[in-house]
This record gives sequence, C-alpha cells and structure tokens, in this order.
Amino acid sequence: MPFLQYFYVFLWAALAVLCFFIGRKIGLAGYLLTLFFVFMTIWYGLEAFAGLPVFDGVMGHVFRGVLLVFLIIIVFIWYRGRRAQIMSQNKTVPHAEDCHCEHCEDERDKD
Repeated sequence: MPFLQYFYVFLWAALAVLCFFIGRKIGLAGYLLTLFFVFMTIWYGLEAFAGLPVFDGVMGHVFRGVLLVFLIIIVFIWYRGRRAQIMSQNKTVPHAEDCHCEHCEDERDKD
C-alpha cells in the first residue's frame, strides 16, 4: 500500500517541523525530538520512495538500535530536568538575622 507509506513520511516530516518550533521553547529535549522525527522521516522515506527494505535484516536491527538510543537519551534529559525542577522547588530562601517570619521564630524557639 504505497499511499500509506507516503502518508507516514509526510506525518513524520510534519512532526519534525512542529517539534522544531516547539523545541525553541523546550530547549535541548525539543531539538532532540526534532532530530528523532527527521530520522524517522528519512527512514520511512527510504522505504517509500527508494523501495529499500529498511525494516528487515540488519537494517531493522540498526533501526531498533537507533530508536533505543534516542529513547535512553530523551528519558535521561527528561529525568535530569525533572530532578532539577524538584530541587529548585525544595530550596529554602535564606533569611536575615533579624527576620521575624514564622519559620525563623520557630527556629529561635528551638534553640
């Protein structure tokens, strides 16, 4: 079914363009997702337009390996960003010596 193969190529290309524009706001993860969708566009294009059997044999294993590498990198970047976000929320603001907020008053009462 060649129509469906062509549709996948254009779908991956549209997602790559969309991720590029969204990636400017997201940063590194957005640009890596753009790169992933460009890879998928090229890979599906090789099958649709050139007729190469890219999902069989060694090429299929290469495809799965590249997908695994992208997955590991994206999950690592997401985890690192999430951890940094949680750590920034847990930081306490230093108070002056003569601060009379509820937190500082409780700390002085303990001493």
